[in-house]
Amino acid sequence: MKTHITTLNNMAGTASLAHRRVLKVAQSIGCHEMGLSFYHLKPDYAKEIDKRLDGIIAPLNYGDIVIFQYPSWIGVNYDESFVNKIKSYRDTKLIIFVQDIQKLMFDSEQAILDMEIRTLNKADLLILPSKKMHRYLKENGLDEKPVIYQTIWDMPSDICFVDHAVTRCFHFAGNYNRFPFLAEYHGKTPIYQYDANKPDRENDDSFCWRGYLEQEKLMHELSKGGFGLVWSDDEYFDRYYSMNQPYKLGTNLAAGIPVIVKRGCVHEKFVERNGLGYAVDTLDEADKLVQSITDAGYIKLYHNVKNIQKLILDGAYTRKTLQDAIIEVLENACTPVENRYQDHI
Repeated sequence: MKTHITTLNNMAGTASLAHRRVLKVAQSIGCHEMGLSFYHLKPDYAKEIDKRLDGIIAPLNYGDIVIFQYPSWIGVNYDESFVNKIKSYRDTKLIIFVQDIQKLMFDSEQAILDMEIRTLNKADLLILPSKKMHRYLKENGLDEKPVIYQTIWDMPSDICFVDHAVTRCFHFAGNYNRFPFLAEYHGKTPIYQYDANKPDRENDDSFCWRGYLEQEKLMHELSKGGFGLVWSDDEYFDRYYSMNQPYKLGTNLAAGIPVIVKRGCVHEKFVERNGLGYAVDTLDEADKLVQSITDAGYIKLYHNVKNIQKLILDGAYTRKTLQDAIIEVLENACTPVENRYQDHI
């Protein structure tokens, strides 16, 4: 019996990077890559998909486990066809690792969500980003099934940044036009924004655009000190951010710096329980808090983050999530047997 895990190839961007990071950890526990190549679906996609899938799942044997990193980003029709093909193999266990729901990301039509739910309902076990998303999916037709909740996005790396200065600033990696708060903020604590596209706002005492940095260079810049800002505006937060796992949190903690998160987000308790930063309601509150914190308070936060940083760089949270999912899906497949010895006691 083997465990396979899907990975998206031939596509740039955050989604593909997330797949590769999970793959790296999965391979450390003996999982085998099942590579999916990105391509644009044609109108007659059904026949084309079937041919492609036959080649992709060729290594699959009866009784194997497949961890499907969902979505594939090729298309919802492709995802459904892939799952149907996997489930056609007798005794195959399917774990779907849900990393995004397209209805939530793009506020797309209900028919898309219905198709996504139909696909997820074929899993033997789901890995979900939060209990809130679980409730949302159940309200929209998800069947009762075993669920493992993801803790955080790991950032596996051999590089550990340990030198941090006491600096009063916010770091935010994200597109200026997608996050209106970047235009509206005018606090004492400056926001350093990292993105390839130059924003409409000019640099001032409250805002500074620093361009795009590759992951390793970005983490090095973040590690110099300050707070990682994991934030979104109210509408986007309510629709998506409050129930999904943001990559920003793992990136900031992997760089060794504390974070500011919005109260009500998936990680509020995780951040506060481990002393990794603060959960606040508004950026004004965050600004005042950062301006008032003592140097000793900063150093204490850095010390707390250091412990979690090691786990994130090692891929520990992802490893535990995958192992827990594999164990549970196999245990659930066991059939209770009659204890004949018990009858004679």
